[in-house]
Amino acid sequence: MRPSSLLALLATAIFASAAEDGAQVYSTLCVACHGPDGKGLNGLPPLVGSDWPKGPAARSIKIVLSGMEGPVDVAGKAYNIVMPPQGAVLSDEKIAAALTYVRATFAGGAGAVTPDEVKAVRAATASRTTPWTAAELLKAHPFPPAKTALKNLVGTMYKGNWKELPDFSTLKPALMEDFNVGVVDPDQSGLKSNFAMVWTAQFEAKEAGKYTFTLDCDDFGALYVGGEKVAEIKGIAPIGGRRKEVPVILKQGLTPIRIEFVQVAGEQVIHLGYKGPKDKGVQWLSKTRGGNAAKNTPSIPIQPKDGVAVIYRNFISGTTPRAIGIGFPNEMNLAYSGDNAAVELLWAGKFMDGGHHWTDRGAGNEPPAGTNVVKLSDGQALIQDTAPSGSIVRFATEKGGKEMKFSPLPVAGEFKGYDLDKAGNPTFRSTGEGFALTDAWAPDTASGKPGLVRTLKASGDKAVTIVLTRGVALTGPSDGVTEVGANLVIRAQSGVYPRTNAADKTLTVTLKPGESAVLGYSLR
Repeated sequence: MRPSSLLALLATAIFASAAEDGAQVYSTLCVACHGPDGKGLNGLPPLVGSDWPKGPAARSIKIVLSGMEGPVDVAGKAYNIVMPPQGAVLSDEKIAAALTYVRATFAGGAGAVTPDEVKAVRAATASRTTPWTAAELLKAHPFPPAKTALKNLVGTMYKGNWKELPDFSTLKPALMEDFNVGVVDPDQSGLKSNFAMVWTAQFEAKEAGKYTFTLDCDDFGALYVGGEKVAEIKGIAPIGGRRKEVPVILKQGLTPIRIEFVQVAGEQVIHLGYKGPKDKGVQWLSKTRGGNAAKNTPSIPIQPKDGVAVIYRNFISGTTPRAIGIGFPNEMNLAYSGDNAAVELLWAGKFMDGGHHWTDRGAGNEPPAGTNVVKLSDGQALIQDTAPSGSIVRFATEKGGKEMKFSPLPVAGEFKGYDLDKAGNPTFRSTGEGFALTDAWAPDTASGKPGLVRTLKASGDKAVTIVLTRGVALTGPSDGVTEVGANLVIRAQSGVYPRTNAADKTLTVTLKPGESAVLGYSLR
C-alpha cells in the first residue's frame, strides 16, 4: 500500500472515531434540545437546515464554550434562546468530537473539528464571562452571502431629512455602489439617520405566474415592479403594523425592480420578500426578515392605567435582549438596555402590544407601538474617568462656544437593577470601579407638554461619564438645549450640563462624586 493511501485511511479512521465519540457527547448533552435527528425539540432551534453549524469551526466552538442567548434566526425562523456554556465541563477533545459529529451528520459534512482548534479558541476567549449573541458571532464569522432573485443590484444613497418620499430625480446622490449579493440592507448606506436609499435590480422569475411581494420598513418607502408602484409604506413609524402584501403577475425571466427607502431616525430596517407560484413561504430579499406570513395574533395593548407607569419585560426591537420598557401616563415611553446600562429608545403615543409575545411563546422582537421612535445609542453608556494618555478629543461646552480638551476614556460600569416608585417611575442603578450611578425618569409635569425628566446622580470617589446619545446628528448645545436628530430635544435643567462631540456625534455628561444632572426630554 502506498504511503499516501495509508495516510488517507488513517485520517478516515480518526474522523470516524471522533464522530463516534461525538455521538455519545451529543446524546448526553445536546439531544434534549436539538433532538436525536437534529430537528429541534420543544420549540428549540434545529441543526438540520441551519447555517450555524456550517462554515468556520470557530463560530460553533465559541457557542459550546461560552453559550449563546437572545434572538437568533435559524433556518428562516426567529427564536429567543438561552444555551448554557459547556466549556467548564467538556474537554477540548470532547468538544471537538461532538462538533465533528454534528457537522458530519447534520451540516452536510462541513468538516472535522480538531482539539487544537478548540484549544486555540478557548485561549483566545478565556476572558469571556457571558454568553455570545447572534450579532457578535455573525460579525466575527458571517454566513456566506445569500443568493437571491435580485440580479445586478445597485444601491444609491442620498443625504437629507424628509417627511415623505422625495422626487429622487431632482436629488444629487451621495454614494452609488454595485452590490455583489442580491440583498437589500440599509446599513449599505453607512449612515444611521437622515438618509434615503434607492435600490435598482432585475428580479428573476423562475417561471411565469403570480408573485406576492411583501414590504415593510422603518421609516417609509415604496416598491416598483416592472416600472409600476405596487406598494408604499407612509409616515414615520417603526416596523410592524403597516406591512403590505401585493400580488403581481410576472413572465418568466428578468423584470426591473426598484426599492425606495427613507430613514429619519431610530431603528433602520426594511423587510422585502416574495412568494412565487411554487414557494411554500416568503423568500427574503432583505437582510432582515419579517416572518413567512402575517400572524393572526390578537392585539393586546399595554398602556398605563390610573396614572401609573407600566413596565414591559420582553424582547423589544431596536435594543438589546435585556430590555426594560416603561410606558408613562403622558404617552411618553422608553426602553432601557440592561446590557449597556443605557436608555436606547424613546417614543411617543402607544406603548407596546403584547399580542405577539403573550400568544406566540415569546418568539422574535416586538416593535414599539407608538410613533417618532428615536434610537439614542448603541453600546455601553458608562465611561470611567481613568483616562490613558493619548489623543485628545474636543468637546463643545454648553455656553460661550468655547472648547475644552477631554481625553478618550475606557468603558466601565454595569447595570445593577432598578426600583419603581408608587407611580411606577423607574430609577435604574449601575456601578463601576469607584462610582455608583442612579438614573431616574419621570413624566414632565411642569412644562404642560409631553416629555420626561431625567435625573442622574453620581456617588463614590471617582467621576463617571454617561453617554446620552451616540451616532445621531446633533445641533447644539446652545444654552443647554441640544437637538438630537429630527425629533428629539434635550434640555439641561439644572446641575452639570452635557457636552457634544461633533466629530463622532456623541452627547455626554460627566459627573463627579456628589454631582447630578437634570435633563428634560421632549419629542416633536
